[in-house]
Amino acid sequence: MDKKLMESLVRSQKLDIFSMPAEEVDMLFSQINEEMLKIYKFVLTYNDYMNSGHEYSDGIPMSMMEAHILTDICDNENMTVTTLAENWERSRSATSQTVRKLMSKGLIQRKESEDSGKVFHLSPTERGKKISDDHKRYDVLDTIKTLKVLNRELSVDEILIMFNSLELYKTLLKNRDGK
Repeated sequence: MDKKLMESLVRSQKLDIFSMPAEEVDMLFSQINEEMLKIYKFVLTYNDYMNSGHEYSDGIPMSMMEAHILTDICDNENMTVTTLAENWERSRSATSQTVRKLMSKGLIQRKESEDSGKVFHLSPTERGKKISDDHKRYDVLDTIKTLKVLNRELSVDEILIMFNSLELYKTLLKNRDGK
């Protein structure tokens, strides 16, 4: 999509899509979709990357989501599944599934709360702490490498705008879902 079209779309007060001729809608859709496909394909690719197995240390393969949840448990005393789910904006069911995987790998343990038999506090094992520390080192190094590669094509300001744009877009989508 060219800059002129983008400017006209964002500045238009109201675009009556339903009274446009089909050919005009098709043309507009084609131009908009060309840009939106970049987002769709990025999201799908990044989702695949997050869910693929990585070996951060100790010969234990885990997804990026598992590694980050493990790190949250290591870094926050008395963590619960509910708090993790809220922090990661995921369902408790999906978060519980990730927690069970970490427990089955011997990386975390759960202890019933003294206040309520329905609440379990999560804590890392020694092995879990080591893997979390190794994951942090891996993540810092990998992020720096990624930023350097991005910086070949984008300025630091553009990279920061990208991060801010992603956060704004996420908020827009969440508000759209909640209407």
